[in-house]
Amino acid sequence: MTGKSPVAHGRHCHEKNHLLTLLVLWPCFTVGLLSGCSVLSPKQSALTDYESARKAIEDPEGVYRPEGKSAEAEGLGSGFLKQVGLGTSKRRDIEVARTHYAKADDLFEAAKDLEGTDRQKKFRAAAAEYKLAAKNWQSSGLEQDALLMAAESHFFAEDYYRAESMYADLVKEYPQNPYMDHIDSRRFEIADYWLKYDRSKPSPFVVVNVSDPRRPWNDTGGHGKRVLENVRLDNPTGRIGDDATMRLAMDHWEKERFEDAADTFADVRMTYPDSEHQFDAQRLELQSLLASYQGPQYSSIPVTTAQKRVEQIRRQFPQQSEEHREELQEAYAKVRFAMAERIWHQARYRRIRAEYGAAKFHYQRILDNYSDTPFAEKAQEALAAIQDKPDTPPQRFKALVWLLGGSSDDRPWRERTDAPVTE
Repeated sequence: MTGKSPVAHGRHCHEKNHLLTLLVLWPCFTVGLLSGCSVLSPKQSALTDYESARKAIEDPEGVYRPEGKSAEAEGLGSGFLKQVGLGTSKRRDIEVARTHYAKADDLFEAAKDLEGTDRQKKFRAAAAEYKLAAKNWQSSGLEQDALLMAAESHFFAEDYYRAESMYADLVKEYPQNPYMDHIDSRRFEIADYWLKYDRSKPSPFVVVNVSDPRRPWNDTGGHGKRVLENVRLDNPTGRIGDDATMRLAMDHWEKERFEDAADTFADVRMTYPDSEHQFDAQRLELQSLLASYQGPQYSSIPVTTAQKRVEQIRRQFPQQSEEHREELQEAYAKVRFAMAERIWHQARYRRIRAEYGAAKFHYQRILDNYSDTPFAEKAQEALAAIQDKPDTPPQRFKALVWLLGGSSDDRPWRERTDAPVTE
């Protein structure tokens, strides 16, 4: 594994973004309506404005613009606390921060040429220097770069738990940082490693890891799922949001948590319609729905949803459907069998209660809609056996019904609508 700094050629890109903002919003100081903005004035070139703006940003004595969530949280309340001596200010020792950052860069570059434990030690030393740089210039573009490079150093030292914590801290403090896609990729790699490790070597929750810096203290698989969920929440429109969701769904599928798998595959289908995982997500959602179906005595939602998925897959992916024809045909057959089985159980229930009219109706539904299932022949035989039976069972307690003032029909809403209305 080789270490490549994501800010090797653009460490000051964040500061340049502020520079562009200053150039656009640079105030017009020239007196008179005809003088215009200083950027467009022929008396002052754009390069001069560029240098002035750059100096205003980089000059320690210039205007300081704190960044990050903690800086945004500082309002009137924090100003009042500072006045009474209870508030704290952001640490800002620029020269010390730059010194530590330069030293960290040297250590990082030197670590890339080493192997084994020497490589890990050098990367860890670089991470410590990057953290000092971030600590000495808080709420700045340099802090963003330093936090990122500290996480990168831990990543290449194979301290994956510390690396993921550093990436999470960076995203929490700077949710709009310019490295989100890169951070998501790193966190995805770490989560994928943890999930694979947990699948190959599962361990109870109470078992504590104290020797392997690549894994968290405990619950390796749970931490992997947590990281994937955070990737989805922190950057839902990012480059690998669909990859993280698909990987999370696959973990549910591999561990036979089929209801969770179906829901997560559905998230891929609905949230990322342009994802390259669309076909596989819908195909595996279909299989998860069928696997989560518990039988005719339970909810019909899995099979009815599975039927919709089969139809949509055939319409939306004709080429891939042809390549997976046998799998889809088998799934469709399972759906029709389950639907026919549910109707068969409804007919059987009505027949036991001697409600032969309802039983005949359900048997006929099987013959009309599911003639290609094994229940069609059974329905034909059952229908012939009750053909001469009355549609409704006889009332065997007429005297008791009369005594209690009841009616032979316990459904009063089915009374005739043409009955005279009495006032």
